[in-house]
Amino acid sequence: MRMTRWCSRAVLLLGVVSCWGAGGLIDTRAHPDASLRAAAPEQAAAEAEQPVLRSDAPQKARDLLQALLKRDGAPLPGYAGGREFRNRERRLPRGRYREYDVNPTVRGRPRDAERIVIEQRTRKAYYTPDHYRTFVPLN
Repeated sequence: MRMTRWCSRAVLLLGVVSCWGAGGLIDTRAHPDASLRAAAPEQAAAEAEQPVLRSDAPQKARDLLQALLKRDGAPLPGYAGGREFRNRERRLPRGRYREYDVNPTVRGRPRDAERIVIEQRTRKAYYTPDHYRTFVPLN
């Protein structure tokens, strides 16, 4: 019985010492990218507060928007679009969006990054030159 108590205490002590000692092995310093990750939401909020001029979007995007609105959201011949945009990153206000390519599709080439996103109820439209990373209001 004494041997069992002694063994259980030794195992317990060994566990406590190993856990306490392992704390020295864990790097508690911040990862160099951690400050960038922490600053990203603040930076995104600051960028969202800055007013963006509608003239920042290229004329071809504004022309395409007018054509899409005339067609009641139906994509133009030769252009990809009309699919649902889910706004997973929540960079745009809540709503139901459809996305459209700004440039016509070229056979044998992948789609480029420029898109127009239109909210279905309000018809509020946004241009993105970089595949949904940033948005410029069009109307």
